[in-house]
Amino acid sequence: MSTASDRMTNACAWIGSLVALVAVSLPLAVNAAGVAMVTDLQGKASIGADGRTRDVTILSELETGAQVQLAAGATLVVLYLDAGDEYVFKGPAAIVFKPAQPDVTSGAKPQKRSPSLGKGGSSIRIKPVGVAQGAMVMRGFLTGARIQLLNLHKTRTLETQPEFRWQPIQDGVKYQFELTDDTGRVVHEAQVEAVSLKVPAGLTLKEGVPYSWEVSARLPDGKKYSSSADFAVAPADVRAQAEALRPAAAAPLSSRIAYAAWLDQVELKDEARKYWKTAAAERPEDPRLKALAGQ
Repeated sequence: MSTASDRMTNACAWIGSLVALVAVSLPLAVNAAGVAMVTDLQGKASIGADGRTRDVTILSELETGAQVQLAAGATLVVLYLDAGDEYVFKGPAAIVFKPAQPDVTSGAKPQKRSPSLGKGGSSIRIKPVGVAQGAMVMRGFLTGARIQLLNLHKTRTLETQPEFRWQPIQDGVKYQFELTDDTGRVVHEAQVEAVSLKVPAGLTLKEGVPYSWEVSARLPDGKKYSSSADFAVAPADVRAQAEALRPAAAAPLSSRIAYAAWLDQVELKDEARKYWKTAAAERPEDPRLKALAGQ
């Protein structure tokens, strides 16, 4: 079991990184400026630059000068990152992405839609999303004598009384749960037979404070399993903004993708993953959505 001091050090190091919201992307050309991001795709599309061609997927970043070929019958939705405008293209079409707006060199002109985020005149800048960040939380925990944690790992949460979840290691096992704050003080501990624990009603976590949680168990053969993770409750203004920007359940997939991308860039990884999972179910052929959903 890691010490409270170790967990506090790790938590403080992580919480400091929240001030730098860095989005990882996979640029097609070095020093190319990304102007748009794909927020929905049904059918086949490919992108060419510098003599190379690759398939377009949802969340593909489109750089200045990118040339996209959209197959017959396909539908492509693209979000311009600075302006926030959406463009809907129907194939067959050939499109060149210029800094201010796309240029359709063959095929039907696109439908232009108003920004899907930024209600009430608020300007929201969406950044490209990196697969590694989203997939990391769901993978790589079950190594050696470790328990696979399913949420609240290097993320901020909207909940002041969140629920902690983990994978079972064996039927009938009792788990020891411990929650500590940034000073190393234990704020809640319990022994449970379930594979989840919700913060009790009498305990409300403070916003912006790094917390660490650890779950451990000992099997009848004496082998001990344990894992720990760090998280923080998002500040009230971020929680309010998340609620204001939240799209309706019946909103187009492109709007929900844009919202998930925003959640990701403000470190609300668990909340974003809910949308990645829904999107992956709606577009099961898209590999990037599968990765972000942890599938």
